[in-house]
Amino acid sequence: MGFQSVLNFAVKEFPGLNGVGSGNLRSKAIQDRKLIEILQILSEQNKPVGARLIARKLSERGYRIGERAVRYYLKMFDELGLTRNLSYDGRLITQKGLEELKNALASDRVGFVITRIESLIFKMDFDLKRRTGKVIANIALLGERRLREALEVMAEAISAGYATSPLIRIFEEGEEVAGRKVPEGKVMVATVCSITLDGILHRVGIPVTPLYGGIVQVLDGKPLRFTELISYSGSTLDPLEVFSAKGLTSILKTVKTGNGYVLANMREIPMDAAEKAERVLERAREALIGGVITIGKPNSPVLGVPVKINRVGIALYGGINPLVAVMEKGIPLQVKAIASLIDIREFVDIRKLKI
Repeated sequence: MGFQSVLNFAVKEFPGLNGVGSGNLRSKAIQDRKLIEILQILSEQNKPVGARLIARKLSERGYRIGERAVRYYLKMFDELGLTRNLSYDGRLITQKGLEELKNALASDRVGFVITRIESLIFKMDFDLKRRTGKVIANIALLGERRLREALEVMAEAISAGYATSPLIRIFEEGEEVAGRKVPEGKVMVATVCSITLDGILHRVGIPVTPLYGGIVQVLDGKPLRFTELISYSGSTLDPLEVFSAKGLTSILKTVKTGNGYVLANMREIPMDAAEKAERVLERAREALIGGVITIGKPNSPVLGVPVKINRVGIALYGGINPLVAVMEKGIPLQVKAIASLIDIREFVDIRKLKI
């Protein structure tokens, strides 16, 4: 059953769901992604969850849906075999539900990445002056036994400058991050995401438009050009995750030889904000949040990528480069970019760790 069939079922069997007439449910469900979001929340949990928790997490993601409406959705999913009702313990997503989520309408998910980025930029409260508050983080799950080896690789990539920050956070077995509990025998490593710099610029009144995630060719230690680009606004997946999964990077080689391909991204700001942005980004670098490749000139391409009129482009190294370097080393790793908000006080400088 495709996800459109799920929507058709909702229209037929639950015409009064959430107080919406059946004639409006299909378009509203597709537009607001409520059905997909509920399945997504269920898929992120390692235990049964109830309507109250789902309603709270939906609220955190911008969907104001009451517990009663969530129960209707869950009842619908039960009848479709997408969830399993464990009575008072709550619901678990079934394998069929996971497949439906994976195959959900691509058109419904297009733009999801940029929406998530904008949401995290808005929610991020890092204060550059006080150096307090939450920053945007990437996370990666790996076996605890390989942690030391992974940290050594990460430290090399960070020391070479191909990262946003030397700050990392290690979550031990049983701790929770981004709605997930770290499983037995595993650890979760978090790095500062480059989108944090967009949030910093946003907080000082500089409008930022994230444009692309891509791959930058490095030659003799100098960034040369973008060789691959995916638009954030037109993607269902994070572009840097896509490129890393396809094995198109050579971060370890770049660290050792100065030649290779690394992950980076591109954004635009108004031309009149360029000087202020330079000052703010320099202050951020002093606060150990950097990774700026270059700030372009007004109306001029950045690493071969054109910008709009009266705009300035800024290219940054991807915050997941150190994690992808670990993957290149052959250490099994599950990476999630732009994953969560984490308080800056929880991070430590990898260069000060005894590895």
